[in-house]
Amino acid sequence: MSVVTIWLLCGVIGLALELILPGLIVLFFGCGALLTGIAAWIFPSLQIEGQLIVFVVSSVVLLLVFRKMLRNRFFNNSKESGDELADEYIGKTAVALTDFTNGRGEVEFKGSKWEALSSDEIHKGETVVISSRESIKLTVEKK
Repeated sequence: MSVVTIWLLCGVIGLALELILPGLIVLFFGCGALLTGIAAWIFPSLQIEGQLIVFVVSSVVLLLVFRKMLRNRFFNNSKESGDELADEYIGKTAVALTDFTNGRGEVEFKGSKWEALSSDEIHKGETVVISSRESIKLTVEKK
């Protein structure tokens, strides 16, 4: 088996392992191995020391340059996305579908029926303002 084949095989295995192992790290070493395989194919006289240098440098550079960007793109769990969703609800109006008893009732918001909580006395048909959202329940106030 040629050196090029070994590097390319290691690269493919690295890419496949990224599907199994979390962390978005093995991906870059797989890409580094693929780049080393390509370099060994283009420069057949490249010795093992040079191949190792290409592998380490390319893997680390790819890791440092692209890891944060890819993590933010695919694994972003920041509060910003939650804040964007909250903006879709908070301050908007809804209509009470039922009389609120014991601080609980139902409202219609954007064509959907929601469970709602309120400290105000709210009657069916009244317009309310959404003050917060917790999972699938809205907290509302009289308008």
